[in-house]
Amino acid sequence: MKANNKKRLALLALSALTAAAITACGGGGNGGFALPVATSSPTTTTQADTTTVTGVAATGSPIAGSAVELKCASGATASATTDADGVWTATFKSTDYPCVARVQFVQVNNVYTSLYANALPTTTTTWIHSVVAAPGTANITPLTDLIVGILGNQDPATWYAAATNGILGGAITSSALADALAKLKTTLSTLPGKPSLPDGFNPLTSSFSAKKGDAGDDILESYSAALQASGLTQAQAATHAAAGEDLTQESYVATAFTTPNLTAFRVGAAKTLAGQYAVAIPDPNRGTSWATGGLTNGNLTSVELGPYVGVVSKDQNRAVELCSWTGGAQRSQYVFVAEDLVPVTDPTELQGQYFIEYENCTATGTSLFLQDGSFVFTPNGGPSDAPEANIAQAFTEAGLEKEETGGLAVRRAKAFKYTVDGLTKYVYVVVNTRKDSTTPELNGDTDFVLMGVSQIPN
Repeated sequence: MKANNKKRLALLALSALTAAAITACGGGGNGGFALPVATSSPTTTTQADTTTVTGVAATGSPIAGSAVELKCASGATASATTDADGVWTATFKSTDYPCVARVQFVQVNNVYTSLYANALPTTTTTWIHSVVAAPGTANITPLTDLIVGILGNQDPATWYAAATNGILGGAITSSALADALAKLKTTLSTLPGKPSLPDGFNPLTSSFSAKKGDAGDDILESYSAALQASGLTQAQAATHAAAGEDLTQESYVATAFTTPNLTAFRVGAAKTLAGQYAVAIPDPNRGTSWATGGLTNGNLTSVELGPYVGVVSKDQNRAVELCSWTGGAQRSQYVFVAEDLVPVTDPTELQGQYFIEYENCTATGTSLFLQDGSFVFTPNGGPSDAPEANIAQAFTEAGLEKEETGGLAVRRAKAFKYTVDGLTKYVYVVVNTRKDSTTPELNGDTDFVLMGVSQIPN
């Protein structure tokens, strides 16, 4: 080889070494791009490999200050602590997913006596579960607990304890999650009131706040009341859901009316697996409550659990009046009518109809809508009251203003009809609210809710 060729090769080698050194220091006019160099050193996690999962742990109220535990298909584990709003955050490598999560919380169970409205709370410590299929939002709620039960085909706590890397990767797939969500919706429809998810809401991945008025929080509140009314624990509900079983024998929806001002809202009812009738009442003013009782000929005839002391039920629970212990006496608190009743939009349709009226869960007398549009009530054992004119005004949004003992009151009413044995029957609901009262439910006879049920002629 000629000397000048050797010199050229040496210069080329030196040039290559210099370029490599510049590249290693981040220099170069091509943005520092260089081909990777094979190495025997172990691979380390870079910032680009790190992903974040955050969500809300809640049951209708935040699960605050509680430990969240997670384990993933890669074998990775993590823990986090929820803040005052139930929010938690964890980080994983992008290759760790899917994961399963659980959070511990103290569940307060309100055990009511049969004589007073006060609840005697008992507490149990339990876990609820969820899955984390990918980075992003991952909530942990009783609804996600049902989803885990469906995915694992068993009690979620048992599945969590036994879940291995291979089990997690095989069970938590997009198709399995879609199927579990559909089955969750079916399961919810078997609870009192047939709770349903808000449009577009996925309990696992939809962002929400554990605050009253949030759609995601509201469904948790409704679920909680319905579950207590059904007589099931969360673990029992998840196990039934995993087996594809209904949570009640039959579920119903009704509209409840109460004070003040004919407040109306959706309530749930069901025939429980134990054969009782259950009512879940998410009152927007007083909070949620529930009751269970015995059935006779298809009607709720006694209240055994819940903050209620009396009940009147007619025509297989199409019209129900529920009473609580208020101000030292049994008082009508709610009247609710089944979802299949048809509203009466023209009160003149009631003219000529004869009713038995119920107040404070007792038949107090009879009433009649006269052809001239007036209304006459006849108390048991006493003479008829003077005809009340302009009763149709009570069926309007403004209601009928009247002078009552203790001040001015507004009487508002609704009427409904239904068919029994081929005959049309009617029920009216009346709520009387004193206008100057800030606590209308405590005003005795100047503030009340009652119902009248028409009688089919013999």
